[in-house]
Amino acid sequence: MTESMITLGCIMADVSENESGEIISTTEGDVKLTFCFTSESVDNMIIVTPQMRQLGDAGYLPIAIARIDSNDPTQFFLRAVRGLSEGLRVALEHQGCNLIRGAFARLTDRQDGAAVSN
Repeated sequence: MTESMITLGCIMADVSENESGEIISTTEGDVKLTFCFTSESVDNMIIVTPQMRQLGDAGYLPIAIARIDSNDPTQFFLRAVRGLSEGLRVALEHQGCNLIRGAFARLTDRQDGAAVSN
């Protein structure tokens, strides 16, 4: 990781691994993705948050890391793990950016004092 890149979080999916080692969605058709805020430790390891641990217990695994360049924070970058199925890659491509934007919008709403409900 370059020094200017900052980890924002990860996208997790309800997945399993098939016999060939490919990571596939456990649900047919509708891929279940979620975004979790996190960062990296000094040794460049993702910090596992309580939310990530809870999702992991429910069968979710990290499938992509979201980062921004501190020199240009207007853009973020998604880096997917290797071995994702075509369906997961397509879901990540179509839903990933919206998940991250939605998470930041909710965070901004909370900071502005707006009521937030689940």
